[in-house]
Amino acid sequence: MRENDWSHIRLAYVIYFYFDQENSTSLTELLREYATYPREVIDHVHFTIVDDGSPVKVEIPEDINLNILYLRIDENIQWNQGGARNLGVVMARADKVFATDLDHKLPEQTLRELVTRKNPGRTFYKFKRLNEKGEDIGYHLNTLFFSRARFFRFHALDEQFCGHYGYEDALFWRWQRYHGTRFLYLPGRHHCVHRSSLDLKKSYHSLERDLSRNRTIAERTRKAWKTYGPQAGHSRQFLCFPWHVIEERARRTTLPSLKTARSWARTWWWRWLFG
Repeated sequence: MRENDWSHIRLAYVIYFYFDQENSTSLTELLREYATYPREVIDHVHFTIVDDGSPVKVEIPEDINLNILYLRIDENIQWNQGGARNLGVVMARADKVFATDLDHKLPEQTLRELVTRKNPGRTFYKFKRLNEKGEDIGYHLNTLFFSRARFFRFHALDEQFCGHYGYEDALFWRWQRYHGTRFLYLPGRHHCVHRSSLDLKKSYHSLERDLSRNRTIAERTRKAWKTYGPQAGHSRQFLCFPWHVIEERARRTTLPSLKTARSWARTWWWRWLFG
């Protein structure tokens, strides 16, 4: 690759996790599987991985040959997945972003589609979801393909929900929809897979799922939207925690030569008029 140059990246894959049990094998197993995907696909994917303050030590083995930016949030804030996703998207190396939870993955043909697909613009794409037996188990709210620019245009995920469980994803979806963002499904052949075989007692988290506090915030937020419109409701709280970069690594690979595009700079006026 060209040193310190990520211009070949076409898709940012954002994933975040919190481990408070025995190990982090559910992460390393996922990354090892992606590292086996064809070079023409995985060369152009950059994994932005956010450790949300895990008390369990997490290391990414050196032999996993992927483009990776590994970040760690320094405070152990319970249910900080909204903040972790915001951080991951901030640091993404592409405008096309796929974000999901640790217990989901993409088959090779779906990842290839996202790498080659045009920018989603004002559309957030949802995915048909299968279990590991190939059975349809319905849509997953936190698995989305979207434009980084569109994500931030309306202030990203609202971090007033962080610290307690629930509602930040549902309210984000509704907030974006009120602003005109379209939510559509990708064709069913481009599905995601729920990793139902994960060991939830050894390589996951054990946080309590209590909706009571965030339910009150959600009700207040919906009322503010209906009364005051887009100037109210979203707290604008954003990256309310310290964090640092643990590691960034590039795939060991040989990229194809760049194609010439000598007319691009000269035709700026066309994009000024119609872009």
